[in-house]
Amino acid sequence: MRLLFLAAALLSAPAHAQSAASVQAPGGYAPIQAPCVRQSDSSCMAVSPTAPLPTTQGPLGAAISTPLAGSVTASAVTPTSGAARFADGTATIGPMVPQLGREIGLKLWSADDAIFSCEMRDSIDGGTTKLPLTIFDVAIGGPYTAPVNSAITAETIAGTQVYLLCGVRAGTLNYVVAQ
Repeated sequence: MRLLFLAAALLSAPAHAQSAASVQAPGGYAPIQAPCVRQSDSSCMAVSPTAPLPTTQGPLGAAISTPLAGSVTASAVTPTSGAARFADGTATIGPMVPQLGREIGLKLWSADDAIFSCEMRDSIDGGTTKLPLTIFDVAIGGPYTAPVNSAITAETIAGTQVYLLCGVRAGTLNYVVAQ
């Protein structure tokens, strides 16, 4: 009976006036959720046909970042796009300055069964320190020792540079890092 009385009291309680800037639950204890679109005056308008969620329609246009592409052997790196250098048996490919919020894809392949190991790294200090790519301390940027054709990460920190570090023991490895 007490539960019925409580329900009747809730249904008959007058609704408080609400504005988009301050949405409150009746009585202050009921959790509510309502998606809204932020307006230019910082108010929040409920999602509706007149205030839809902001989305991008259709396929994305070409990324503004310059892709890294080329080939690596045991003694040299030959870039066809982007920068690369070779020292002490390792090719340092990059940097690529990614467009924020877009996936970064990696393609590694060989026509002659190259024996290699590659890792994607990123840097926030101009390349002095190259950090491994991780999610919750689990490596997602390699090492890769077999062909790859995958989206690896999506960068969200401005000023980050992406590098590919490769060592090849035999054969020729082809690479593309692009968005």
